[in-house]
Amino acid sequence: MRILHFAAENFAGVPGTLVRAERELGHDSLLMTLFPSAQGIADGELCLNLPFVRSAAVRRIKALLHPDSVRVGTRRRGGAAGYPPVWTPANGIQAALLRLRDRIWEPAIRHTLRRVRIEDVDILFLDGGLGFLRNDTIAAGLKARGKRIAVGYFGSDLRTRGILPEIDRLADFRFTVEFDHTLLYPGIAFVYFPFRLPGFHRPPAPPGGRIRIGHSPSNRAMKGTESILNGLRRLSRDFPVETVLIEGLPYAEALSVKSTCDLFVDQLGELGYGISGLEALAMGIPTAVQLMPDFDRFLAPHPFISVTGEELAERLAPFAASAELRRSRGEAGRAWVRERHDPVRVAKGLLDRLFIHPEACA
Repeated sequence: MRILHFAAENFAGVPGTLVRAERELGHDSLLMTLFPSAQGIADGELCLNLPFVRSAAVRRIKALLHPDSVRVGTRRRGGAAGYPPVWTPANGIQAALLRLRDRIWEPAIRHTLRRVRIEDVDILFLDGGLGFLRNDTIAAGLKARGKRIAVGYFGSDLRTRGILPEIDRLADFRFTVEFDHTLLYPGIAFVYFPFRLPGFHRPPAPPGGRIRIGHSPSNRAMKGTESILNGLRRLSRDFPVETVLIEGLPYAEALSVKSTCDLFVDQLGELGYGISGLEALAMGIPTAVQLMPDFDRFLAPHPFISVTGEELAERLAPFAASAELRRSRGEAGRAWVRERHDPVRVAKGLLDRLFIHPEACA
């Protein structure tokens, strides 16, 4: 099959990971992005590098016109009963600016779609529920020509922005890698985040050394970093603990530092585990995270050390005391990531639902 993934950017590498997995399955898969990834992740063969995205002026305009769109937090968000949150322009000024941006972007987007022979594509994946343009007619035209369309959410878009109704109604299948999205949008399918750890060498722990406990905050407020640091300080009263704060480092260096840890704390809050926790699990490092009861039950059996800010020191104490417990939990974590988050398995499941078992998309 021919598959096109369209994303504003290769966010967290997820669209690119799915493309590589689909190629492993023998499909002709491409990634098309509008602008380079903010994280410096490779953007695939078709990055259009369009303007009016991350300049200081654009950020100021967004903050003025729609301040709620940039607010993030650690708590789940609710919507109207039975319905997902819906995006609408903040006002007429924002709507006019988006129409202007669409007119500037549209020629480059249509040119690229002709280059990839969009008429031959079987499946179109729309990342974040976005069309090619904000006021999009292109995706609707492709749907009318019989293309199957899947809409996927890989980050905070559904929480902070909501769906775009004109795009959402085109979807044959809607899915998310964020469990709390299933509460925001009843009926959306949860799939495991497609993840494969880059190659790395984990050095052996020196005998008799301090117990290195890592934490990697991209945003301290969102990760619950201050509560985590307080808990690790309490733990250090009873065990020889060294807190390893992995912050502001290039990705490869951050992975290298993480690989030297004996334990890892991902994040606190209501949103569950993130990529940083998956990296630690895949390295064989026992990983602690706060899991809401429904997500805990859904994941079970799982290898996470389930914690809260108040109980962090108490829950980590047995692992600080026992190297054997750390080893066995670390092995379980590595196996769990391979089983649940394998990109090929995730990609195959998505394609099976779209083509082999389309009734599962309903």
